[in-house]
Amino acid sequence: MQKILITGMLLWSMVSAVTALEAQTVKTTHIVGKPPVEAQVRKLWEAFKNKDKATLSSLLDDGFRMFEEGLTTFGDKKTEVNAVDEFDLLNYTLSDFTVKPTGPNTAVVTYIAQYEGKSGGEISKAKSVFGEFWVHTGIEWKALYLQETYLK
Repeated sequence: MQKILITGMLLWSMVSAVTALEAQTVKTTHIVGKPPVEAQVRKLWEAFKNKDKATLSSLLDDGFRMFEEGLTTFGDKKTEVNAVDEFDLLNYTLSDFTVKPTGPNTAVVTYIAQYEGKSGGEISKAKSVFGEFWVHTGIEWKALYLQETYLK
């Protein structure tokens, strides 16, 4: 009877250990597998600031669209890439990131941006909330949609 009890306890310990290991693996995979979208967003802002059209273009999906308060129409990839010619992004701070996967190859990103820029010789400052939809193209994450809402 004692052998059966010891064997049962050993089996229960092994099952518990395997279950704990599986749970830890799932947590680790989830953390490691988290979409690196925030890094791509930061890379996009830096490309805009540096007027790096090639990098900026590579981070935008061909079907990219954007809408910003004060505009009367949607912008597209070409509009956004060429915006660096008209707007000098002098400095910026990005904070309060939230990345919510919506599927295996899609994610919604929200964050706050405070930035200062110059256009037509005039300096402007803004604090905005950004909502973006990103898609994984098989190689990397690209922005598909961007919406900026100014904060007062």
